[in-house]
Amino acid sequence: MKYSAPDLFDAPAPEHATQAADPASHQPPPAAPLFAQGGLWSDTAPLARSPAADAAGPVLQAPLHAACHGVVDTRFGPAMVWLDLQGRLLRLDFHLEQELQRAQLSGSRRDDAAVAEVARQLHEYERGERRSFELPLAARGTAFQQQVWAALCCIPYGETMSYGELALALGKPGGARAVGRANATNPIALIVPCHRVLGADGSLTGYAGGLPLKSALLRFEQENTVPGLFGTAGRV
Repeated sequence: MKYSAPDLFDAPAPEHATQAADPASHQPPPAAPLFAQGGLWSDTAPLARSPAADAAGPVLQAPLHAACHGVVDTRFGPAMVWLDLQGRLLRLDFHLEQELQRAQLSGSRRDDAAVAEVARQLHEYERGERRSFELPLAARGTAFQQQVWAALCCIPYGETMSYGELALALGKPGGARAVGRANATNPIALIVPCHRVLGADGSLTGYAGGLPLKSALLRFEQENTVPGLFGTAGRV
């Protein structure tokens, strides 16, 4: 059965986005796949870099249109939250040290008060009082990435599905690998629950936040799921 995925995100970036006419805005392809970098943005504002920086590895960049960032302490570790000018959520990442470096390099303004609503809903989630989030999202990505990210939000709390099952639900049988790649580029951890997608054999497989975090999130949700009320927990 297909998901009727809600329109959760901004208008998608073109499948083959072009750079602005200004030559200074040109950004070469990343040196490694986005998942390997631990940086999950498909569309970012370029930062100046030197040949030495190129040799050191991929540069850390702030999300495009980021207005500020803040840090939220959770039971799963501190999370960095990025917002745009409208207060919409651009990114949530548990790699705090890397994210702080990203903010420093980009000159982003820290404003923990601005992310108070995100913090409130995260704390309700970790107390077992919230099973879905009500936050404006503005992650940037291709039309396909946006479709997958929206479908992730349709996987019920406490349940899981495989990449193949998600591809089938999206009307793309045989598209498990493409779905996996889109899942890996999800920039909004936990709130857009890519942790609920498993390998065909039930294995945890890759997760940008790290497999210990993925395991902890799944275990927490299943321990807080009341059988018969919120649905049957999926396999871990």
